[in-house]
Amino acid sequence: MSATANGSLQVYMLNVGQADTTLIVSPGGMVMVIDARHPSKIMKLLDGLGNADKTVEHLIITHPHEDHFSGGNSLARNRTILEATVAPFWHEFGMGPSTYRQLMGRLLDQNTNVTFLSGYSRWYPDGPMTADPQGGDPIVDLDAPFLELLGPTNGLIGQLERDNVFNANHLSIMTRIAWRNFRMLITGDAQMENWAAFDSEGLLGDSCQVLRTAHHGSPNGTQFERIMHLKPSLAVVSSDPGGGHHLPDLGSTAIFIKHDSKADKMAVITRDTGSIHLEVDSAGNRTLTSFGETASQEIDLGAGVQLDGATNPTRWIDLLNQRVAEL
Repeated sequence: MSATANGSLQVYMLNVGQADTTLIVSPGGMVMVIDARHPSKIMKLLDGLGNADKTVEHLIITHPHEDHFSGGNSLARNRTILEATVAPFWHEFGMGPSTYRQLMGRLLDQNTNVTFLSGYSRWYPDGPMTADPQGGDPIVDLDAPFLELLGPTNGLIGQLERDNVFNANHLSIMTRIAWRNFRMLITGDAQMENWAAFDSEGLLGDSCQVLRTAHHGSPNGTQFERIMHLKPSLAVVSSDPGGGHHLPDLGSTAIFIKHDSKADKMAVITRDTGSIHLEVDSAGNRTLTSFGETASQEIDLGAGVQLDGATNPTRWIDLLNQRVAEL
């Protein structure tokens, strides 16, 4: 194992400003990083979680936008990355930004198993099998945690190119974390067309308890009907609403305020909460902790406070009024 294991699923949704980074530790102590921004913050957190062998079992880069991969080169220099899953990026973007090409080269040079994902993949951090106590063949472990990785197909990208609407956000890989009855969806910058393509294949029919919303709460990635279908108890928006992109915008803010107004639902913005720690134990019980730090500050693992509807620092009504005033 490459982090201290306690038998629970640990998910850290990092506050990295108008950007995305999620760090996952499996019940068996395997480390996964989805997108990489502010690498020093990631590595300090890994050190605090007992990452003594400096290994990351799986790095997932959702797509070649700087706010999702810019910390990847530093992470790869300072950690051994055993496996990486990235989106294909050789369409009208050439071979991607130069720093992205450097990251791909660095991963390949250190013998990382790199997969350019088109379509569907499944990965078991703690392994899909258990030993047979009678000494027979290994037994499929139906309770083993796994990641489902949903990448855009070449057919979808080709159609978007023909329609002249294709952009790098359409390359986004979605990740669904599954463990027993728990589901969490991490969506990168997926767009409406990505959702529709996965719907047509029956890949997003399940609800989820936690949703890391697409594209910083953009209306192109997060629609009211989608949230109502997924029914998350917690929706996390990785955003700085005061930044240049002004996300979530007026329409998205109205969606989140409606979701947040329900008694058993909550929507938060990482700028307000700081990084968030979600722990899911083997019985499916969930605890949420927020750390309150800024995007540039490190996480103090001893400074977490309970996050719930009563302590949620995101005031959606204030953001709604601000967006109305900006009209």
